[in-house]
Amino acid sequence: MKKTLLIIIWSILMQLNVNAQTKTGIENYSFKSSSEPYLWMPIIHRTGKKGLHTEFRYNYEERKTASVYIGKNFSRDSTLSYSITPMLGWVFGQYNGGSVALNADADYKKIFVSVQTQYTVSKNSAAENFFYTWAETGYQPVDWFYAGVSTQLTKVHKEKAVAEYGVLVGFNIKKITVPVYVFSPFSKERNFIVGINVEW
Repeated sequence: MKKTLLIIIWSILMQLNVNAQTKTGIENYSFKSSSEPYLWMPIIHRTGKKGLHTEFRYNYEERKTASVYIGKNFSRDSTLSYSITPMLGWVFGQYNGGSVALNADADYKKIFVSVQTQYTVSKNSAAENFFYTWAETGYQPVDWFYAGVSTQLTKVHKEKAVAEYGVLVGFNIKKITVPVYVFSPFSKERNFIVGINVEW
């Protein structure tokens, strides 16, 4: 498992500076709640000049589980900017299967919307199949600060959908972004997510 992860990470990193017009991001999220142990979730993604998108995730679909996605990015920079990336993925580790996913972002002046959604199928049992969506919208009054709301929804096969709502604030320092999320902020079971992300 560790050897496979190293090969995948190395393959992605080897492509990072192939072309100056590519876009590369490394994201690091830390999850902490009163009911679950600490979780670290790294994500590496790269979009080439022709829109080919590759993405590596760890601890995203399940703990001790990695996933690799490939897709095509469609984007436009204008007053209303958008980026849409449909993807197919392979999930392996504690959870094994395949995934169909979509990343979508839009910006209009100082308002932004972002959605990540996926349907993941388990190789072992249909009872482990799930649908997951993370969505957020916010307002960025100045270059270095933004705030908004976020929600995540999980629907496991034949079970009731579970939604969780939260608030977010973020800080931009050159190419580094530090988002901070608080989900279920008025509950005793609130949880925190802090990211340290860089994109170039």
